[in-house]
Formats: sequence, C-alpha cells, structure tokens
Amino acid sequence: MSLFFEREGIHFEYEIIGHGEKTMLAFHGFSNSSGMFRVLEPSLGKRYKIYSFNLPYHGESVVDEETRLSGISEEQLKVFFQFFLQDIKETRFSVLAFSIGGRIALKLIELFSEDVQDVFLFAPDGIKISFWYRFVTRTIWGKWIYKRMMLHPTRFMRYVYVFEKLKLVHPRTANFVRNSLDTDEKREMVYNTWMCIRHLDPDIKSVQQIINEKKMNVHLFFGKYDKVIPPSIGKNFTSRLKNKNALQIVEAGHQLVKEKMNAELEKIL
Repeated sequence: MSLFFEREGIHFEYEIIGHGEKTMLAFHGFSNSSGMFRVLEPSLGKRYKIYSFNLPYHGESVVDEETRLSGISEEQLKVFFQFFLQDIKETRFSVLAFSIGGRIALKLIELFSEDVQDVFLFAPDGIKISFWYRFVTRTIWGKWIYKRMMLHPTRFMRYVYVFEKLKLVHPRTANFVRNSLDTDEKREMVYNTWMCIRHLDPDIKSVQQIINEKKMNVHLFFGKYDKVIPPSIGKNFTSRLKNKNALQIVEAGHQLVKEKMNAELEKIL
C-alpha cells in the first residue's frame, strides 16, 4: 500500500515492507521503485520494519516548484526526515540502499550520525562523485549540454556507440546508458532526479569517520562484474574503515537486489 509524507517542499511516496522491531529507511536505484526491496523481506523483513521511499520523480514522489529549480538542500533533507521520524515515533533507524539511493543513505549517515544503527548498501552511488556528474549538474555550460543531450538523445547515443567501439566505454556501461535513456519518460526521469539531488553529495571522509567512531554495523555489497559502480570503489571506501569485514563482493553485475541475496543476508543477520 502506498503511503505519503510531505515536508519542506518534498512529497515522498513510500511503502512498508517487513514486520521487524527495528526501523529501516530504504532508497532504490534509477528507474526502480520502492517495491524493489520486497524480495529482501524474507531476510531483512524479519528484523526490520522497512520504510521504502520512491526517489523524486519515481512513482508519485515529487518536489515543489521552488525545490525543483534549486534542488533539495541538505537542510531540507534533514528536516524532512526529522519530521518523518517524529511521525512514526522513532528516534533511531538503519538504512538500506541500492545504486543512486546510496547517495541519500550516505548523506543520512552524515546528517544523523547519532541515530543511524545498521547500514546495508548495494553498489552504492555517492562514494565516488564523477567529474562529469558535477559538470552537468553544477555548471551553467554543463546544465545546458545535459539539457540538449536529453532533448536530442540520438546524437548522444551515437557517441556512446563510437566510444564503445573504441573501447573507451565498457559494453555493460554502454548498455546501462542505453537502457536508462531509451524513452522520453526515462530521459526526463534521469534529468529531473539528477538535478533534484545534485546538492546531496556525501562527505565521504566524514562518513567513514562517523562509521568508525560510532562503530556502526556496516555491510557493503558490490558485484564482481559491475562496470557501472565497480567493486574497486567499495575496496577504497572500506580501506579506511576499522571493520575490515564490511565489504562483500558477490558473483553478480550491477543489479544486486535479487531474491538470492536473502541467503547472504541471513548469514550476516
């Protein structure tokens, strides 16, 4: 059942998965939905009550016009979840995220350093912010080029094809880009989502320090064959963590949130 919560110009749709005693906030990846974590209910759902949110411009989640133009600020995000936690009468929580959702989860660790308990991240975005992402979301020229690319994708797809043939882009990455931008609806979703969360870059050194100081229970999963968010990113991140068992590299590509992950999670839980 879809539920809704709004505050600070943010209107998020969410659903509840599982029946555990501990509270968990979950964030999916691009073109997925809050329901993607239902497959993990047999494992995580026994221990956690999962509040799984749709990202902006996914499902019925939207932001007001002012926020659409300016992007969600750190303070907006913090106030939104402060009120949400008050609404559900909770003070402490865990986080679960996949891909782009990892950016929000990592930011919440930074913003709620005293309140986050357990962390489950699957191929999380936000650990390494690419130059091109900053360029197209933060600069005038970058925004103009990105907008043109979204309006005229055929030319952009030709470049992707050429770069793939020249082996400058891995075939899996090229396929990911094509599948993410193959319709007007998907292109608009990607553009609006990126622009909406462009200010939510986590300070990774701060996040690592918080995890170490608070001794958070952290589990990061990366796909051995993932060319979108490769496991090398996870290795670099966990190299600064005291818990050297935080990283798990599994036999998979980018899409990690599958039913078979329950067996891996059961071992941890």
